[in-house]
Amino acid sequence: MFFLLWLRLFDSEFSTQVSFFKTISQTVVSRGISVANPCVASSQPLLAALNFGAVFAGIATGALTSSVVALALGGLLAILDVDSGPDVGLVTGVLVGLAAAGWVAGRRAVHSNRFHGMVTGLTLAFVVMVVARLGGSPASLATILWLALLSVVIAGFSGWLAGRRQA
Repeated sequence: MFFLLWLRLFDSEFSTQVSFFKTISQTVVSRGISVANPCVASSQPLLAALNFGAVFAGIATGALTSSVVALALGGLLAILDVDSGPDVGLVTGVLVGLAAAGWVAGRRAVHSNRFHGMVTGLTLAFVVMVVARLGGSPASLATILWLALLSVVIAGFSGWLAGRRQA
């Protein structure tokens, strides 16, 4: 019984929210206000603020770029007999991959380019942390937090730059 009452309450709140967004979008369209969000311009309610397609495209691009750069640079430095060459290649690959991921996510996002870049970077950092832990990495909490902060800053900044290039 409680569940049915809650479901009815939620349904009425959802209907109110949809009608509220429709009213706003009709006002925006009727006054001729230019907006960058196609959902508002087409009188459809905006129910989500995260474009998963942009985030997934950024993750795919970042992972591929990171792998290619890490393998190429790490292999080259190993051939040149540089101390810790593969490690330098890996770190450089991860940083370049984060920047590429944020750029693609920010470029494909309709709005909130920096936010899409940050989400993409944080997701890639999570993937890197999981792979490192499964591989037996003794990384400390400070190292994990540093990677998360660095990924948010780098991918968010490149997403912001990509959004500025669109305008």
